[in-house]
Amino acid sequence: MEISPKRILYLDEVRSLAIILVVVGHLTRLFSYDFNSWLFCSGFFSLTRVGVPLFFTVSGALLLTRKHVIEEFLKKRFKRVVLPFVFWIITYILIGIIFLNYDLTPTFLMDTAFGVGDYSAIFWFIWSLIGVYLLVPVVSSFIREYKKGAEYLILITVILSLLYTIGFFDYPNMKYNFKVVFYFFPVFGYFILGSYLHNHEFKYSKKKSFGIGALLFIVGILGHFTLIVLKGWGSTALAPIDFFNIFVIAETAGLFIMFKYADVKMIKDSIKPLKQQTLGKAIVLFSSCSFGIYFSHYILLRILFYCTPLSAILKTNAYLWLPVSSIILISVSWALIWTMSKFPLLKIGSGVK
Repeated sequence: MEISPKRILYLDEVRSLAIILVVVGHLTRLFSYDFNSWLFCSGFFSLTRVGVPLFFTVSGALLLTRKHVIEEFLKKRFKRVVLPFVFWIITYILIGIIFLNYDLTPTFLMDTAFGVGDYSAIFWFIWSLIGVYLLVPVVSSFIREYKKGAEYLILITVILSLLYTIGFFDYPNMKYNFKVVFYFFPVFGYFILGSYLHNHEFKYSKKKSFGIGALLFIVGILGHFTLIVLKGWGSTALAPIDFFNIFVIAETAGLFIMFKYADVKMIKDSIKPLKQQTLGKAIVLFSSCSFGIYFSHYILLRILFYCTPLSAILKTNAYLWLPVSSIILISVSWALIWTMSKFPLLKIGSGVK
């Protein structure tokens, strides 16, 4: 395959990394069984939490500075997001009833569709995505017309994140539940952040800009790892999922900047641009399957690691089996989605354009 000249390769790189981190993050919880494995898995966990935020930043980079006709935008998003979502809701329901012994009840149907409980917990991301998409045409106009608009919205996101990180929203008996605002705004904020970083050029060389991103990432991951360890100390269970503290925002921004300014020429002048390499084409192919991989990997995880001989490796040798399991699950999910994309009736669920 040839990579289209219009394709922004670094966004495909970010999206590819995002889905890898999401898959690894969901597997990580299965391999924490004593203090050493818990510490090892907590380290992975502090990195993988940026997977979902990275997805949001890529969407923001691609959508927020464009001029949208509301009807056309919603129609495209319906085909791109809602139709695959409905496909996978039905798939999860059928697999749950036929293979995993769930009862066909109204509660099971509703819980699966809305991601209540662990079985279809990943669906929260799609509902959040749909919510933000409804605002994209309006916010896009605001950002284009008001130059400081993106910076203003990012500032609000950072302030809310700082308040969240220090526990402001946990104060008991608070009269108004500010968390209602908070839980939505950072998701929206990641969209704004992705758009801003994609379109803003630092007044430095690529190497210095890359270095700024690396510094942000290092500070973010060290801070996030510290919080995860403190929250989970004394237990083999990993700390609760946390996308919105200030260190995750720093990690996300740092990684995004690093990918934007990374250049193979930094390694050696004679290296061909990544777009001309087989690796670049593989990244685009993998990235195009990422939406389908997001849906499929979670149900495949349950089947592969609970209903097959692979279940024997859980709670054993996290140092070996976490990386091996990640490779297996990512490979099987990618192969499934790529195969589905070749059949008209299944292509809807693959999410491949």
